Amino acid sequence: MPETAMWIGGFVRWLLKGCKTSLQDEVEGNLDATWGGSYNTENYIIGVVTVIIILGIVLPLVF
Repeated sequence: MPETAMWIGGFVRWLLKGCKTSLQDEVEGNLDATWGGSYNTENYIIGVVTVIIILGIVLPLVF
C-alpha cells in the first residue's frame, strides 16, 4: 500500500511539474527532497492526500 501511494504521489508531482522531468525519477524518488526529509516521504504524503481528495469528491457523487 505505501508503494502505491508513493507511485501516485510521484505521478501527481510529475504532472504538476508539467511533465518536464523524468517520470521514472519522480516515482523512484531519485531527485532531491525539498520539504519532507526524503523524496519518497514527500511522494507518499502527496499520494495519500490525492487519494483522500479523490475519494472525497467521487464517493459523494456516486452515493
